[in-house]
Amino acid sequence: MDHWLRGMFTPLVTPFSGDTLDEPAFLRLVDWQIQEGADGIVLGTASAEGATLTDEERMRLLGLARAAAGPVYPIIAAAGSNATAQSIADVRNATAAGANAILLRLPYYNKPTQAGLVQHILSVAAATPLPLIIDNDPDRCAVELAPETLAELAATPTIMAVLERRGDVARCDRIMRSCSRHFMRLTGAGDTIPAYLASGGCGAITSIGNLAPRLLGRIRDACRAGSFEQAQILQRRLIPILSLVGREPDPVAIKLALSLQHPGIGPACRLPLVAAASSLVEDLTYALDDLPRPINGRSVHRLSAA
Repeated sequence: MDHWLRGMFTPLVTPFSGDTLDEPAFLRLVDWQIQEGADGIVLGTASAEGATLTDEERMRLLGLARAAAGPVYPIIAAAGSNATAQSIADVRNATAAGANAILLRLPYYNKPTQAGLVQHILSVAAATPLPLIIDNDPDRCAVELAPETLAELAATPTIMAVLERRGDVARCDRIMRSCSRHFMRLTGAGDTIPAYLASGGCGAITSIGNLAPRLLGRIRDACRAGSFEQAQILQRRLIPILSLVGREPDPVAIKLALSLQHPGIGPACRLPLVAAASSLVEDLTYALDDLPRPINGRSVHRLSAA
């Protein structure tokens, strides 16, 4: 059986009521992701406005999600800062709160060398028994792990995967050649999922999963069956909504679309993010009409490792 990290994971947004967590809305979204077949959820990412959450809020959301989803549903916690000691503390807290894996963001602003990145990541990995997914996001962090550096890190058993935010298919191939076949590669780009999986990728963590988890699941299934042409056809249904949400910083337009999709869940973001342009409402409404309708029922993706 494939490792449970092979799949489509949603970096869940954080609903707010005023400037406080909207816990009932958050629980609605957790439940909906499970109903719609998402392979797991990721908490505390940029899509969750993780930089604006307090430590207490992050742990509260993780605890709520774990209690709601039960013990077998995969929950990944995003953690890490540009200070190694703080990153270790964050990871230990997430481990204690019930996360199944850690999405470790790279140090931002201070631009460490490849050697510095290796020491940072190995220090954090030593602080938790959980699987570690390295969040390689050069656009936000201004540093990028070389494939050769990933190969060095992949020798540590708990460093199991990398999330490539740009979804570069050629880079996916280079990583595959540098690392062992057991080292997993996920894409963060919602517009290249079939091509990335065809090149050896194993899944995605992409914000569009907030709006279309079931469609992403169908793309996943088509790719696993080797039906990449069918996966591309399904992927095209995402193009209109992807182009619209890209007009605003993540997750501003995603939250606006969610408020249209789920009445009662507000679109509010915390500063420095502000409300989306009002002109987006009509366009998003039309684009959402092309996504699959929600289904009923609760299908829990169970943890397994092979």
